[in-house]
Amino acid sequence: MRLKPSLHLPSWHVVPSLALAVGLGWLAAYAHVPLAWVLGPLIATALASIAGFPVFAPVLGRRLGQAIVGTSVGLNITAAAVGVLVMWAPWMIVTALVAILLSATLSVPMSMVGKIDHKTAFFSLTPGGLSEMANIGVSVGAEPEPIAISQALRVALLVCLMPPLIIALDFDGGLLDQAAQIRLSWFEVAAALLAGLAGVAVTRLLRFNNPWTVGAILGTGIVAATGLLTGRIPGLLFSIGQFLIGITIGARFRRESLIRLPRIFVVSSMFTILLTVLLFAYAGAVSSLTGIDLASVALGASPGGMAEMALTAQVLHLNVALVIAFHVIRAFFVNAFTLYFYKFFSWIGLFSGVAAILGRGWPR
Repeated sequence: MRLKPSLHLPSWHVVPSLALAVGLGWLAAYAHVPLAWVLGPLIATALASIAGFPVFAPVLGRRLGQAIVGTSVGLNITAAAVGVLVMWAPWMIVTALVAILLSATLSVPMSMVGKIDHKTAFFSLTPGGLSEMANIGVSVGAEPEPIAISQALRVALLVCLMPPLIIALDFDGGLLDQAAQIRLSWFEVAAALLAGLAGVAVTRLLRFNNPWTVGAILGTGIVAATGLLTGRIPGLLFSIGQFLIGITIGARFRRESLIRLPRIFVVSSMFTILLTVLLFAYAGAVSSLTGIDLASVALGASPGGMAEMALTAQVLHLNVALVIAFHVIRAFFVNAFTLYFYKFFSWIGLFSGVAAILGRGWPR
């Protein structure tokens, strides 16, 4: 029986997958691949997991990685960057609603092509938290495993696709030159991490979604926006944070799931990419109407994970606060109200209407 990711595995069991993750991360960094220490470990761990080898991806490691990355991202939040958020808040709300509407519409053909029930397709495609979407879906009779697989695929695919896509636009926001920033002293790094962890504690107390990322960003961002901390965390620590996130995402791909549900992997990938293309087109329209740069809107509207999209924004010197705000607002709408959106769309006949357009009957 295959061993699952755990803190209790003997160290020698996971050495091959860890070595592969470190090696591929180093090669990606050497080749100047965007988000190298996320992508390399992600791909290596996913391959090892699918091949049936034990992988090391403890929950504590994922949380630590999110806290480190959140702290690093939060240091890029300036008072000037925060100042524009209120102005663009209506567009953030509209973007969240558009993402939910497009997901709902595409879930109908996804259920047909994937040969899964529509509830499962809806909660699989809607860009929310992996555990949140699975739990809410189960409460209305959806199947949890396809939802978990689809949500993991969404995050992994967007990590691989969005950074190269945005970089291919040859766009650099010019807001910050990360390489030119003064590196924080280790005392200042400790202060930044403590600020981030304080934010985590508060957001967990308030029951925020994804508190280890959101809390660290908010806690450090508040300190950075006041000018008390200016600079960047050491590169090694930043890479460790990315590495921990990468191996966690990769470990979600399990051999037994791929063997049991191969169609879900293919269909979820297809419809995630289609949703991404549609939201990218929407981002182009918003950019034209508002004057916000396309790269920032595209990352903000992207169905990818918050931490990964924020990292991309940081690398490209974009308005990190703006990208984060787009994702925080969408996460709030999706994770808090997805079930109500599903019932509303059913009530107005959206799903049956799409099915009729596609020439298929809709089950009553």
